[in-house]
Amino acid sequence: MTTFILKLIAIISMTIDHTGLTIGLKYVNGHYYLSGLIPLETYNILRAIGRIAFPIYCYLIVEGYYHTKNVMKYMLRLLVFALISQIPFSLATFKSAANFSTLNVYFTLFLGLVCVYLADIAKKQYYLSKEYLIPNAELYLVGIPIAIILIMILAIFMHTDYDAFGILLILMFYFFRTDVTKPIKDRYNALKFIWLFISMAVAIYVFVKPSELYALIAMLPIALHNRKKGPSMKYVFYAYYPVHLLVLYGIYTLLI
Repeated sequence: MTTFILKLIAIISMTIDHTGLTIGLKYVNGHYYLSGLIPLETYNILRAIGRIAFPIYCYLIVEGYYHTKNVMKYMLRLLVFALISQIPFSLATFKSAANFSTLNVYFTLFLGLVCVYLADIAKKQYYLSKEYLIPNAELYLVGIPIAIILIMILAIFMHTDYDAFGILLILMFYFFRTDVTKPIKDRYNALKFIWLFISMAVAIYVFVKPSELYALIAMLPIALHNRKKGPSMKYVFYAYYPVHLLVLYGIYTLLI
């Protein structure tokens, strides 16, 4: 399964989820109510299917980090699309362009990528410090974990979509990343994948809610990923997020 196929699965799942969110709910005085446009049973099914998308995006952030030629441009691209997507996200989520009480998921992915970048620096410094006497190595090994924790706290205060949990999930995919030179059924890779699955399940149950455990279904297509790129439609996938939110909000306004 190529990266292109993984992205297709993610955007289809995300679109199904956002159909339930945008058309199935209305937002009044700080509270959500069923809009009456979608039956409750259908709404619950749409949102359950939608749980598959976010873990795939978190996984792809980590894979993107290892394959990008310029991580700073990668970060900037995520930040730019976060800014572009905020009004469409606010319209779809809160039915108001001026409601910034929650920031869209691109902000979470951006902060997660920053944390992966910092964690990778710390990991490299750790291995180097074991072989060579590196001055001030403790500044990396202590300072960077503190910086990551502060970024996670920032995500909570900024109310980014999935906030600190989203960053934690991205870091899980980084730390439990399997060896690309070996098949997933290799004992080393299989153990890492099992630990990742268990860690995700515990984190979802503890920090989010049990209904989010549907997200674990995403681990099946992720396990089948062959780490081949497939057709390149990078900016199409980036732009799809704000565009589909605007389309769904337009449908909502026509039906309500």
